[in-house]
Amino acid sequence: MHNTTNRMLQFRPYQQNIIEEGTKRLSRLRIIMLAMEVRTGKTLTSLGIADKMDITSVLFITKKKAISSILHDYDLLQPNYALNVTNFEAVHKVNDKEYDLIIVDESHSLAAFPKASVRTKRIKEIVGKKYCILLSGTPTPESFSQIFHQFWISAYSPFTEKSFYAWAKSYVDVTKRKINGYDVNDYSVAKQNLIRQIVSKHIISFSQKEA
Repeated sequence: MHNTTNRMLQFRPYQQNIIEEGTKRLSRLRIIMLAMEVRTGKTLTSLGIADKMDITSVLFITKKKAISSILHDYDLLQPNYALNVTNFEAVHKVNDKEYDLIIVDESHSLAAFPKASVRTKRIKEIVGKKYCILLSGTPTPESFSQIFHQFWISAYSPFTEKSFYAWAKSYVDVTKRKINGYDVNDYSVAKQNLIRQIVSKHIISFSQKEA
């Protein structure tokens, strides 16, 4: 455990508990999600997990407006790793060889289906076999089918399927709907209970009410 005596910042008890549990799971599973609601401190908690890992360099991918607050938390925490914070629009500039751990904020923004976005494909290249922490207060805001591509960015996804279409054969009740007079496949009705059985060990949830 790293020395925290000189730090200007202390974790709340629930954050400390999540850091302990998250570190165990990340060490074992290589990818986890902190499904923590707003104002519960998921950013700081993720930085704390990173500090418990035996790593030297972290890439944090977030929205441009959040960069300054993340750097502020990093300065207060004084962890034992170097941090680079970038925004989603700049991920194409990242040297993916430099980092041990990737933290992806607002991971539901990667969740488009049935096809992954260009941005999601690039983040998949960056993450590869590295440790990865996903952060989201709302992992599946519209459909449980949105869970697939968030974990797909990691070589250690709990899903063995390589594409959403292959995944949907097992985890989605595919229906038809008409768009402009044409029948198209609707992949939004996912089998939630089956999906939860697979991903639950990777997800740590925490609400404002619990905080």
